[in-house]
Amino acid sequence: MDSLHTHSRRAVLGAGIAVAGGGLLAASAGASTAPESRPEQDRASSGRYVDPHGPEVADCESRRSSSGRVRRLNVEARRDRIDIGGRTVQTWVYGDRLPGEEVRVTAGDTLSVVLANSLPESTTIHWHGMDLRNDMDGVPDVTQRAIQPGSSFHYRFRVARPGTYWMHPHVGVQQDHGLYAPLIVDDPREPLEYDHEWVVVLDDWLDGVDGSTPDDVLDELTHGRGAMHGGSGSGHDGHGAGHDGHGSGSGHGSGATHKRKDPGGRPSGHESHNASHSSGHSTSHASSHSSSHTTAHGTGRHHDPGSHSGHGRIDGGAADGGRAERPGVPPVLDGLVHDTNRQTADGLGLGLGLANAGVNGTGLGGAPSHGMTASAGASTSAATSASAGAASMATARASRGARRDDGPGHGKHGHSSPSRLLPSDSRSSVLGGMPGNVNYPYHLINGRTKWDPETFRCRPGDRIRIRFINAGSDTAYRVALGGHRMTVTHTDGNPVEHVRAEQLLIGMAERYDVMVTVGSGVYPLVAVADGKGRNKTALAVLRTASGRPGDPSVHPRELDGPLMTADRLRAHGSVRARTRQPDRILRMKLTGSMDKFDWAINGRPYTPSQRYPVRSGERVRLVFRNDTDMWHPMHLHGHSFWLPDGGPRKDTTVLRPNQRLAVEFDADNPGLWMLHCHNVYHSESGMMTILGYRRD
Repeated sequence: MDSLHTHSRRAVLGAGIAVAGGGLLAASAGASTAPESRPEQDRASSGRYVDPHGPEVADCESRRSSSGRVRRLNVEARRDRIDIGGRTVQTWVYGDRLPGEEVRVTAGDTLSVVLANSLPESTTIHWHGMDLRNDMDGVPDVTQRAIQPGSSFHYRFRVARPGTYWMHPHVGVQQDHGLYAPLIVDDPREPLEYDHEWVVVLDDWLDGVDGSTPDDVLDELTHGRGAMHGGSGSGHDGHGAGHDGHGSGSGHGSGATHKRKDPGGRPSGHESHNASHSSGHSTSHASSHSSSHTTAHGTGRHHDPGSHSGHGRIDGGAADGGRAERPGVPPVLDGLVHDTNRQTADGLGLGLGLANAGVNGTGLGGAPSHGMTASAGASTSAATSASAGAASMATARASRGARRDDGPGHGKHGHSSPSRLLPSDSRSSVLGGMPGNVNYPYHLINGRTKWDPETFRCRPGDRIRIRFINAGSDTAYRVALGGHRMTVTHTDGNPVEHVRAEQLLIGMAERYDVMVTVGSGVYPLVAVADGKGRNKTALAVLRTASGRPGDPSVHPRELDGPLMTADRLRAHGSVRARTRQPDRILRMKLTGSMDKFDWAINGRPYTPSQRYPVRSGERVRLVFRNDTDMWHPMHLHGHSFWLPDGGPRKDTTVLRPNQRLAVEFDADNPGLWMLHCHNVYHSESGMMTILGYRRD
């Protein structure tokens, strides 16, 4: 199948990039006299931490640069039948394709997205890697209520930094269904020069294959405990409505009917989403609406930074006019919130008090839930006993002992499917132990298996920018382009000193940008699921001439060459850390075991009320110590950090077993921010926590 992610661009070197400062990070925390923060359970206190909807967040947003343009689009999270290349599966997607349609904006724009939830469970969107306003971060129980089935939510924020990012839910293991899409932020002063751009999204896949679902895999791994963030409309997973507002949604998700896609084909457009969802409020909708978008096929088309393709219509080029919008706030709240100290930014009045007034101690306030009408919010009080019952069941199941290496999986959702657990003797020399937990039947590039791969077409001698995104849930990939060496230019959206590489290691949620000048021929782009078997590969094809694409299990020699990892990169001068002693040290010991699947940070499984305090303006040192026998890709929301010794600026970093790593970041984005492992099965079994900005 020809690529749907082909953009042509010839950018000339713009104005020089200002150097932010030099210096090396200290790799050891021992020499510093900075105070160490201890976790706090903030169930009883009020006003101690910055509210995600408070004036500090609004003020920070107002200081972000703005072009005055607003990019609008509508996204629908829905169930659908999707062809993944030789096999059609029932899954969950954004719009009607996998990955979801690319979202593209320019740094300085305001992104305005209405998410309509047509799923049978509540959901959110997290904008991975972006230093956005805290109340738009998409974390249930912390920055918003999860969006009920049949409801919608308006995300709106300024986009500050160019780079390669992506979007996905932050509820349960929904990401492993297929709910993800690339988010590309163009640089208005792009310093790189290239002819075409290819966005490459990697993924590990099991949903809908022989009855498998990510939820049943999580149940098998956790011995029935289910997800930390839940997500079920019926509260079946121990996070009932009384705890997190998921409730027994009455939306149409379970009964919705969607058109079946023809195998091997992807429609080029859909119906326009109902205009009522662009009003700036959370609403309830009674019927399914598809997104409207236009896709450019083939190659050689000019990509104009001022024109964008994405989920649905994107209107841009002019500032908003008329009534100020309040993103994510149900209409009923306009008459309920009376905060005389409320500050505004970009015309948005926010004063919801979500962080500090307790609903079961989670800090979500007493207002009706986001993504719900007032009547839907009232209905959530009926299921307060679900959590206790599920907890008892989880305790009983946890006593069954170690996980199985084979045999059928029997999830609590009533499904019977093959076990998808990876054998316990699986090993990766690169990752220092077990490569993961899940034995996926398929690995995909841009939603296609290696038996029906995507093809990217251009001309010999063209210079291509490839943006790699690992949207997998449990798999690190080694990636190589046959017949070529790649020049690494960015990681996690941030520029690095250019370096040549034959193959890249890309952990879950990491992104890398590379430049390639292509030869004449047909070349395989191969992603190996490291440690999960030689034939566990994904494939795409780069074609500049006629010829056969080769065997689906091709193994280019570049995969036997030196492996490029993030610790071998150096930050570009424009994003290099200034020399500064840390003001605060946070020690994060990663704990847990495979047998119990009790992953945690500092031995404390996740709870929405936990806080590690920081203050605005501080240089914060995170000292990770991985005390487990597994590797973990650790991700910090709302910020990016520097690896030591002049290393790159990133938001996700790989921690190998028994590794110690100190990274640093500047606390310049107030709110409540998650820090977690981006193996979704580890995070949803407890390896998450929250950094909270203290009020001055």
